[in-house]
Amino acid sequence: MTSSDPASSPTPPAVLTDREIGLARLAAHGLVRPADMAPEEVVRALGAVQAQDLPGALVSVGLRRAAGPGGLREAFDDGRIVRTWPMRGTLHLVPAEELRAWLAVLGPRTVSSTAARRRELGIDERLDAARETALAALRHGPQPRERLHAAWDEAGLLGAPGRAYHLMLALHLDASLCMGPLSGNARDQLVVPVADWVPGPADEPGHAPAGPGVPPVVVRWVRRYLRSHGPASVADAARWAALPRSTVRTAVGVLDDVVAVRDRAGQELWCAPEVLENAARTGRRAAGVHLLPPFDEYVLGYGDRSHVLARQHAARIVPGANGVFRPTVVAGGRIVGTWGRSRGAASPGPVLEPFEELSATRRQDAERAFARLPVL
Repeated sequence: MTSSDPASSPTPPAVLTDREIGLARLAAHGLVRPADMAPEEVVRALGAVQAQDLPGALVSVGLRRAAGPGGLREAFDDGRIVRTWPMRGTLHLVPAEELRAWLAVLGPRTVSSTAARRRELGIDERLDAARETALAALRHGPQPRERLHAAWDEAGLLGAPGRAYHLMLALHLDASLCMGPLSGNARDQLVVPVADWVPGPADEPGHAPAGPGVPPVVVRWVRRYLRSHGPASVADAARWAALPRSTVRTAVGVLDDVVAVRDRAGQELWCAPEVLENAARTGRRAAGVHLLPPFDEYVLGYGDRSHVLARQHAARIVPGANGVFRPTVVAGGRIVGTWGRSRGAASPGPVLEPFEELSATRRQDAERAFARLPVL
């Protein structure tokens, strides 16, 4: 680990401008030079992929791969990637073999944060019956969520708005269920039993504190986050993983493959050293125009987005503060607008909504970026 402490570091951390931070993040995310990686390797490298909007999540993974969407469906249908609620009560893609580890460490935090609503809906007293009913329905193979909702309704387990959602959430949090194979149109996933879909021990080894008093799995996640999302702060990493800042700070203290930098305000940020080493080589390509889907990790992966998004425009990427993020236009490492798809045209194209006027060159670059978007 490289520290900002002068006693342990021969040189002070580099000071980066907001533009340099944005360009470095694009490189760290794999958006500048998509790698020759399997879909599950992309998910693993990012730590997890925000997947409230499943089609957007598929585009996010495809944008970071040299093969684009090739083999993406198979990664879900073969059980290499699953979707669940690992943290913050938000759906994410996670590598299947790490599902139990995510839930063992972070699941109880979501259970705690939703305890009042669970009590109000009587979730805990219905949970065993809901699990038994769901697993019975899944004996016939993977099923859409609506099929399980109907089974619970037939069993008299529903009857109150929100109960179906919270039963589903609870059974994901205790690793009874997860979302596995893609539906036919790839806009949703079918529910599967974790025990059948993700073979492995009921209890993932390696949760006992080691060295710094932080579970090794948490150290691993913090490493992946800082290397794939950096330059990022301890506060960003803690918010992303829904862990205490003290836990994340302790994990950072044992990492030897991240380095400290600072922003112009003096805030300490962390990233992979190669991101800085390659900045000059990839800077021009990174500075081009990138069209990102809604909920992409480049946007959602940070609590503080001010390095890449002007504060006066923050509300425009999530209108009405309703939690529904729009697709974004990134240019020069900054979020400069939102975009959508033209409808009814013989040849679909992007409909750009820039925060300020875009040059003709950047509009042409946006057209090319649109043509490169992965299509499953």
